Amino acid sequence: MQITNRFFKNLMLYFFPFIALLLCLFSKETSDAARKALYLCLDVVIPSLFPFFVLSKLIVPYISGLSFPDFLKKPIEKLFNLPYYTIIIIILGFLSGYPNGAKMSRDMFDQGLLDDRQASRILSVANNCSPLFIVGTVGAGLLKSVRLGVFLLLMHWVSGIIAAFITGRTAYLFTGDNSSGQSRSSKKISVKLPEGKKYSRNSNPESKSMSFLLTQSIEEAAILCIKVSGYIVFFAVISELLDRLGIFSIIGSFVASLASLKEANPDLQEFISAFSRGILEITSGSQAVSRLKGTALNMQLAVISLFFGFAGFSVHTQIMGIMKGTGCKYRVLFFGKLMHGIIAGSMTYLALQVMPMSVSTSGTVVVANNGMLWTRLVIISVLILSLIIEPYRAAPLKKK
Repeated sequence: MQITNRFFKNLMLYFFPFIALLLCLFSKETSDAARKALYLCLDVVIPSLFPFFVLSKLIVPYISGLSFPDFLKKPIEKLFNLPYYTIIIIILGFLSGYPNGAKMSRDMFDQGLLDDRQASRILSVANNCSPLFIVGTVGAGLLKSVRLGVFLLLMHWVSGIIAAFITGRTAYLFTGDNSSGQSRSSKKISVKLPEGKKYSRNSNPESKSMSFLLTQSIEEAAILCIKVSGYIVFFAVISELLDRLGIFSIIGSFVASLASLKEANPDLQEFISAFSRGILEITSGSQAVSRLKGTALNMQLAVISLFFGFAGFSVHTQIMGIMKGTGCKYRVLFFGKLMHGIIAGSMTYLALQVMPMSVSTSGTVVVANNGMLWTRLVIISVLILSLIIEPYRAAPLKKK
């Protein structure tokens, strides 16, 4: 094991100059990709995620005190194999988009409302694609049809619930824990925090004033938005670099030659190339699939639906980055999102086969505004102020 780790460390040491050389050779292309990703974060990602990040920090300390009728508690615990109060995170995860579900899960873990096994299970359930992205960006923007966007959103939600049920029943295969959510939720959980303190979920959340929670939630939300933006920009640059090197085309050509279908279907290579891009990052992958001319619409929608469910490795790294230090298992997240993607793609394809849709596309186009909008200035100012204030707020007071 140590030899293997040493080999990969040495490999990365020699691989870094090669990557730096490639970034220099394709500096214009990668810079444009990074710029577009930054504009995407400033115009769409941060405005849509920031309010939910703030809301998460405010409501999590009070979640366990909410009262649910018994006829709702038992179905929730049996369906998802999680404590009943996590239904709030699951609902917000379906409405807000990833990685907000990971943020709420991390807040619940830090408050002692979840242990590492429960947090591992909830990650794949509460991290879902945003309705705004599915209906607006993909439906109205790429497919030129809001109706198709609503259809994809419905498939995404239904398949997400089915995948959550399967993941809740089988997650113990990856964690070694077969206890039910009901039995675990009835116990008092105490989680060790990085500062060495313990917080029990039975503690009184009102010990912290609302003004303190509000300022803390705003600052933490701003910092997290910067981190998420960093992941998005990084994968945008990597995806563009792989495309310029022809890696996606090589993968498509290799798989097509293995399938011995390249002569029968000349568009298979392009299809696999777009599919490989979507597994890495769903925005560019969905855009590439929507531009395939030789692929039927039902197959395009099925693949895009699969991208939404799987979320892409870019989102996976965002989620695991938020959950760093909690002991959550990535294999549980990977299995859950893989199940979600497969079920979503299959359901979309079968639904279109059974009930064909006649859709009239509109002439709506999405125009990327690369100018410095006033909203971008406001967002950048808030992020800079949060970076300046955070160290002073977190620093302990020294006694004189």
